[in-house]
Amino acid sequence: MQDFDTRSSAPGGFMAGLIFGAAVGAALGIVFAPRAGADTRRQLAESGKNLREGAMKTYDQAREGANAAFSKARDAYDRGREAFDRTRKDVENTIGDTADALSSGAYPRG
Repeated sequence: MQDFDTRSSAPGGFMAGLIFGAAVGAALGIVFAPRAGADTRRQLAESGKNLREGAMKTYDQAREGANAAFSKARDAYDRGREAFDRTRKDVENTIGDTADALSSGAYPRG
């Protein structure tokens, strides 16, 4: 039995596939429907407009989601960097204080 990976490799992949599938289904339905040529062209134009609007909406949602994720990641990086810098300074101060105390004879050597 073959296993299929159901996870999408790209963000918005499911939505893009859904829109594409809907567009193909609508186009096939229109082409094979018994209508006059003018009606068919009008319906195709409307379907194209709806597809374009759906694609733009999906793109906008994906862009907003990516921007929000980037902003959160940047904030987390900044907080981590600040914590690292504070810890590094604390360690440097502790080492400096210990070195000063050893050189002044405050701690007996061993």
